[in-house]
Amino acid sequence: MNRRTAAAALVLVLVAAYGGYRVWDAKSGAGTSGIGPEASATPGKRGPGNNNSDPVPVVTARVRRGAMPIDVAAVGTVQPISTVQVRARIDSQLMAAKVEEGQEVKSGDLLFLLDQRPAKAALMQAEANLARDQANLGQARSDAKRNADLFARGAVSMQQNEQASATAKAQEATVLADQAAVDQARLTVAFTEIRSPIDGVVGSIQLRPGNLVKGSDSGSTLTTLVQVAPINVAFTVPEKHVTAVRQALRSGRPPLVSAKTADGLVAATGRLVFIDNSVDAQSGTIQLKGLYDNKDRALWPGQFVDVTLHLGMEADVLSVPAVAVQRGQAGPYVFVVKADDTVDMRPVTVGRFAEQGAVIASGVEAGERVVVEGQLRLVPGAKIVERPATQGGGVEADSANPSAGAAQASGKART
Repeated sequence: MNRRTAAAALVLVLVAAYGGYRVWDAKSGAGTSGIGPEASATPGKRGPGNNNSDPVPVVTARVRRGAMPIDVAAVGTVQPISTVQVRARIDSQLMAAKVEEGQEVKSGDLLFLLDQRPAKAALMQAEANLARDQANLGQARSDAKRNADLFARGAVSMQQNEQASATAKAQEATVLADQAAVDQARLTVAFTEIRSPIDGVVGSIQLRPGNLVKGSDSGSTLTTLVQVAPINVAFTVPEKHVTAVRQALRSGRPPLVSAKTADGLVAATGRLVFIDNSVDAQSGTIQLKGLYDNKDRALWPGQFVDVTLHLGMEADVLSVPAVAVQRGQAGPYVFVVKADDTVDMRPVTVGRFAEQGAVIASGVEAGERVVVEGQLRLVPGAKIVERPATQGGGVEADSANPSAGAAQASGKART
């Protein structure tokens, strides 16, 4: 027990001595070599929180007054005008598929071939019955005529004459029934050739040759055809635009509807052709459809696209590039550049957004400079300096600002 106590006391003494040594070494190092925290700051450098920091490089643009298009943005879905589920109309065996999956076909093209042997045999039998009864009809008509002549001379009774006439008429009805049977047999033969009812694209083929098919509404679908040219794009807009849309449709010139894929690689322009007959009470929107020629097959059924409905032009409005508008807790705002090249955070009221920019209802004046790039480093009162616009940023720097021109020139010289 004494040995353990002595060992523990020795450990405590050694730890205390080592701690005292570290404290002495730190103080002596800071005082002699100048490597301590107080000496690590370099004179003349300003930290990020210093009010005297360097100007923030930004890109600016002027507030513009003029006409702006009335555009309504939405997300649409590409929908085929016609979709046809291809089924057999008779019970038979599938003999051959004359198309491939994904193949474009024209109306009337042969898609599938069923077993024609039973149908052709039935047709031959119906044609034979027709030929037999046509011959009997000729004989009956001849007998009726002969009996009519004999009756006129008093050689036969009236009953014999009427009997011959009735037999001829009955034979005429039999021939008509035979002709109907022949037509039905020919139609059945035609049903063995399944042809395309529309111009479209063949979908997945569900049944292959050798399978039995049923000729009913509940029968198996062989494939599905979709029409891809022309094609529709369905989308919805808020109900506040209903009046403007209806007025545009009544003007005789249907509004244009632009459609663009999310990656921006596909863009097409069509015309508005449909407005639903009621507003959806739950969502407060109304469904519209645009029609596109789609000759290049750029739009594909089921695809999501960004839609812009063009309803006309609005004259004499203020606008800024859309990227200038920022969102804060109190609402949208922009950074306005003052005469001393400092910025002021200005709340604005945005009327709407268009491809050409944001329409500002209040908050700025025409000709003022607003920041369009570099807002993340700005605070109210911060000093700014113009720099060239980012390549591909979609915003051009204010060419009327001399400092912007100088910055662009120096940037080109550096590159």
